[in-house]
Amino acid sequence: MAEVEVETKDGKAVETCFSETERSPLLRGSLISTSLYDYSLPATCRPPVRRRCTRRLCLLLAILVLLCAVVAVALGVSLWIKSRTTTKSLPQAIKIGNLMEHLKELQVIATLHNNSRSVEKGYNASAEMVMTKLANVGYNVTTQPFNVFMYEDLAPNNAIFYASIADISFQWKFLQGSQYALLRYSRSTPSGQVINTTLQPVSGGCSMADFSGFLNGSVALLDYDESLNCTLFNMASNAKAANACAVVWGRGPSQAGIAPPTSRVYRMTANSMDIVDIPMLGTTYEMRATLLSLWKIATENNVTLDVQLKTYTSVTSVYTYNVLATTNSGNDSAMIVVGSHLDSVPAGPGINDNGSGVSANLEMALQVASRTVRNKVRFAFWSAEELGLLGSYHYVLNLTPEEKNNTALNLNFDMIASPNFVRGVYNGSGAPAAISTQCRNIQSLFEKNFRDNNLPYEIWPFSGRSDYGSFIASNVNIPAGSIATGADSVKTIDERTNYGGFANTILDPCYHAVSESFFVPGISHFCPKSK
Repeated sequence: MAEVEVETKDGKAVETCFSETERSPLLRGSLISTSLYDYSLPATCRPPVRRRCTRRLCLLLAILVLLCAVVAVALGVSLWIKSRTTTKSLPQAIKIGNLMEHLKELQVIATLHNNSRSVEKGYNASAEMVMTKLANVGYNVTTQPFNVFMYEDLAPNNAIFYASIADISFQWKFLQGSQYALLRYSRSTPSGQVINTTLQPVSGGCSMADFSGFLNGSVALLDYDESLNCTLFNMASNAKAANACAVVWGRGPSQAGIAPPTSRVYRMTANSMDIVDIPMLGTTYEMRATLLSLWKIATENNVTLDVQLKTYTSVTSVYTYNVLATTNSGNDSAMIVVGSHLDSVPAGPGINDNGSGVSANLEMALQVASRTVRNKVRFAFWSAEELGLLGSYHYVLNLTPEEKNNTALNLNFDMIASPNFVRGVYNGSGAPAAISTQCRNIQSLFEKNFRDNNLPYEIWPFSGRSDYGSFIASNVNIPAGSIATGADSVKTIDERTNYGGFANTILDPCYHAVSESFFVPGISHFCPKSK
């Protein structure tokens, strides 16, 4: 990630008098501490905003609890939450101390697991913590196991293309990172050693017929084109079946100037995660154009464009599981799935991404346990979101037709305490046509809430970057929606005016970094006055 410029003076952040717009991202009235940050953190991920009040997390959760009920009613179902043991409303029962305790425990778990709660490190301990708390209040907690592949690039790798024409040698060595990259789940060349072969362009790649006449043992050059009616996994599988020894995808003209792709190449089924046992590279458009030009010259002179290729990677299978807890009361014909991913990236503890969503989801589940609901609510804590939404996708793929039909909607909470926040509402119009109306209904209710509270907000596309993507996929078609406070996009001047914070700085300056911990602003500091 590019470095973030931080406004400083004499090595410390410049103190700022905050306007009314810089109060809590959820409701007005929360105070702001002007304590300085820990400047031992690297400047690239030191949050360039003042310490936000953590009570915004609690206030957001109160809004979400209310909106869950409103959204359900809008879709023809009802939560009808009624307590069996207390007269407090559900929002009133949500306490900042409880939310913070969940986050503290997640931080301790990360600290004990090499500062991470990823699938290979602290995820299992995080899941045990969540399951214990849920079981203690009476839930019948279940797990949903599955296997995922963990991938690591063990560079250096080589990609050299060359040809000799009329005693003139052409050679081009591509640079890893800027000109080519390995796609995730790429396999090594045999024993991680250099192979020498030839390059052959293939038009399409979605059908075995596209590989007619393909030279056995060559490297297939394919188009990295999202308009093609198949997946990268399908193309790689066809290339391997045609006895290609590797695949190189090149970006198209519309993607000129963009870095080489590093997409995950896999297929998720109800029973397994499948990958293709073949080296896989991606190149920029400029490098693809160069390869096609060299290949054309070589072909016109009746010689081959040769390739010297080396990839060295590690791909291992790891067992993991989702955690599910469903209310004991309620009709299961219109179930509401409230989900948050429980894993972090390997690089950090993930206290905002997604400890914040987990803390909110968990506390809501704990408080709902003593209440009666008209329709069942399933609280889901997904694994392997950071590996490509694998946990939530495994969940929806294993729903029976009846279970799918009886799922009214999904509410997904991911990154709801970003320090340099905005208020984003997901755009239901971007959902498949079959569920677009329901998703717009969810969107409109979030919008109404913000308008009623005179709070600015903006509409975000369904980018597929979080677990709602598994529910709204065209082969699933379960309505979904939510709000978020931002990840790695940059705050604009207008957003600075609306929400405060720092313009030209990403919304979570510690996103996916080692410093995304309990101790950064917006997560670890209480307001002088809290709920």
